[in-house]
Amino acid sequence: MANAYEILGLGPDATRAELERAYQERHAAYDPTRVATIDANLAALATQRQAELDLAYRSLRPALTMPPWLAPEVERRRDRELIIAMLVLVLLAALVPLFQEVAKPERTAVPEGADIAALTAKPAPPFTLETVDGRIVSLSDYQGQVVLVNIWATWCPPCVRETPRLVRVYEEFKDQGFVMLGINTTYQDKRDAVTTFVRDQKISYPVLLDLDGTVGTVYGGRLMPTTYLIDRDGKIVVTKVGEVDEAQLREQVAALLRGETP
Repeated sequence: MANAYEILGLGPDATRAELERAYQERHAAYDPTRVATIDANLAALATQRQAELDLAYRSLRPALTMPPWLAPEVERRRDRELIIAMLVLVLLAALVPLFQEVAKPERTAVPEGADIAALTAKPAPPFTLETVDGRIVSLSDYQGQVVLVNIWATWCPPCVRETPRLVRVYEEFKDQGFVMLGINTTYQDKRDAVTTFVRDQKISYPVLLDLDGTVGTVYGGRLMPTTYLIDRDGKIVVTKVGEVDEAQLREQVAALLRGETP
């Protein structure tokens, strides 16, 4: 039984152009309409032959989409480039989880300027939340004191980096009328992770759980960490988006405790 190459009169090393040309020529040569008026049997044979040609052509047609043969040195260079491209893709795939943890775009978009401006020099919005140890804490519990509100999450690398700075500032001023409240965005975090983080980082100030995102929404925080300094009159006087500078924060707290504008 003849194979596809033999039916089309081609050798196994035929080019794409030769395959196309052979098919067109032989298909035309076996046109049944040319012999139909001479003999019905001949027309039937021509039709059968064309069907064989069609089948052979379809079986070999994938060769039409293959690239031409390359010189050995070009082939080797192409293979090296392909390997490098694959390695780059593998590396990028491995980095995707890291990018996701750092970026979290749907949860860390830049705070709305209008939201923050609306809070400046105005009374801090009240809230009441549960702490990690089960106590209920309200902002109103600390009237007359300087209060720092820090909105954060365990999955937020800048939050993790700044935590030791906050602990040091709190320890320095906690006996001078200064309160620090760390509000965890628990609605997009894990409570067990918060408890573990508080223990491991030796956080001494109260850590509150924002279970439904109410406080974060009211305070307009769209990027974490976001820190708010509230004076003794209960007004927000400083808003810091991103990691706090420890020295600057220390100066601001000291100024507020003296009754000065930072």
